[in-house]
Amino acid sequence: MIAARRPTGPNGVERRLSRRLEAADLAEPVLIIGSRLVNIGPGGLMLEAPIPLAIESTLHLHLVMGGERAYVEGRVRACVPRSRGRNAAWGVGLEFENLAPVTRERLERLLTPARRGRA
Repeated sequence: MIAARRPTGPNGVERRLSRRLEAADLAEPVLIIGSRLVNIGPGGLMLEAPIPLAIESTLHLHLVMGGERAYVEGRVRACVPRSRGRNAAWGVGLEFENLAPVTRERLERLLTPARRGRA
């Protein structure tokens, strides 16, 4: 489900260039090895991590998009506490960097069908 509230960054300023979709709204499943995907868009994603990550640090991870594994590098742009029952968790906003053309194309395919027919 696409969030009803407008997501914002620090100080209430929206910094995303594109809308993000939750995992359930994608055309095919997207998984992050070792973490939980919160939402994803063409420019980045939010994942849930058990520990906070430093802003501006580089993160290397593997995404599984539609059953195919892709190496992704990104810069941590936000890290905020999230409540998850008794466990502490952190919402980490990641901006993609240097995506391989095949990975960007695969991501766009996953996002495009989910956008059709939605307000």
